[in-house]
Amino acid sequence: MTETDYEANTAFLGEWGPFQKMVFFFLCLSIIPNGFTGLSIVFIGDTPAHHCFIPANANISDEWRNQSIPLMKESETVTLSKCTRYKLDVIKSLSEKGYVPGVDVNVSEIQQESCLDGWEYERGTYISTIVSEWDLVCADKWKNPLTSSVFFCGVLTGSFLSGQLSDRCLGGK
Repeated sequence: MTETDYEANTAFLGEWGPFQKMVFFFLCLSIIPNGFTGLSIVFIGDTPAHHCFIPANANISDEWRNQSIPLMKESETVTLSKCTRYKLDVIKSLSEKGYVPGVDVNVSEIQQESCLDGWEYERGTYISTIVSEWDLVCADKWKNPLTSSVFFCGVLTGSFLSGQLSDRCLGGK
């Protein structure tokens, strides 16, 4: 196809005038929200820093409360364990007997358990994410990437259905 054939075939579209520029601008403007939905999972699916929650009614001393979560070394930094804590019933018993952690008892020898009472999340960066709302950490962390997959499957399905519905409901023939 030569350039003259192309121009002859597209002559009915008209010149690149004010109307075409306005239509182009509004079409581009309508696409901007698509970027928001596509990138929203980056923020709403982020995993905030977390550790096991120790209930306030656990009836243990502040010394034992501060020592009830094991320390883990992660890339040159020492942080609280994200998925385990020392067995709470053992900690309660030692606290009731008046033992001091690190003095009377070697805390690292106490058996560990999973976070049976949930997690405590850092709220500095985000007030809430899907991870903190639904506890998608530790054994359930595989569900976090699944949420974005399900979301985009919904977007794909909605794209097909919304076209069909608009044709039927709005009179496209």
